[in-house]
Amino acid sequence: MPELPEVETVRRVLDKSLIGLTITDCKVRYDNIVSDDTSEFKKNVIGHKIISTARLGKCLMFNLDNGTIISHLRMEGKYFYLPKDSLDNKHIHLIFYFDNGYMLAYQDVRKFGKLCFRCPKDLYTTEPLSKVGEDPVLNPNIDIDRLYKKLHSKHIPIKSALLDQSILAGLGNIYVDEVLFIVGINPNKESALITKTDVENIVTESRRIFLKSIENKGTTIRSYTSSLGIEGEYQKYLLVHTKEVCPKCGRRLAKCRIGGRGTYYCEECQR
Repeated sequence: MPELPEVETVRRVLDKSLIGLTITDCKVRYDNIVSDDTSEFKKNVIGHKIISTARLGKCLMFNLDNGTIISHLRMEGKYFYLPKDSLDNKHIHLIFYFDNGYMLAYQDVRKFGKLCFRCPKDLYTTEPLSKVGEDPVLNPNIDIDRLYKKLHSKHIPIKSALLDQSILAGLGNIYVDEVLFIVGINPNKESALITKTDVENIVTESRRIFLKSIENKGTTIRSYTSSLGIEGEYQKYLLVHTKEVCPKCGRRLAKCRIGGRGTYYCEECQR
């Protein structure tokens, strides 16, 4: 699944190609990909120009001259920017056509991804963005007290709490494992038991790891491969996720499932 660094990498690549283009047509092949009424969505985007791109957590945004297209890639969502009609397969569920003869095709094997349109006044006051928590990359001054209260109120494993995008945005399975290893917290530890210092360390390391991963164009492993000619290299820096031996103590890493997600950690170094 693409997490914050991968979505940011996609945004940066598309930003170089899409700015200034006008959407001349929009073909929706699978209505459930669009959260809103399909006809209304098409009416809102056709004939409008892309003026910028943005991101919040794992949500990718295309800002038009009349509002914003919000795209959540979920598990398998990918974009292809190519000459018109140069690519087609059964997993391409939505296509934007542009005035320069190119298209932006959205492919999603599992059909979990979602797109919607929001006018400026509703962008951050309605779902999905109204439910997105603080973004460690966009906001280096996250309110630690407020975040601590949110995490302290959860009687679930800390990993599950950090995967909740309404609490802290952008963290997914890979990066939660990495962050918790660096800060020395067992992913099974109850969220309500972590300290304020723990929260400070989680935010600091999340931001550091995200920035390092963005610098390396994200992580390319089984769960995520770029469709835009970009292969991430941050997998070279992973310490525990998909690994077998702890890089600190040399002990064999433990592996379990938390909330249905494969989890890697060191029982010696993470308490």
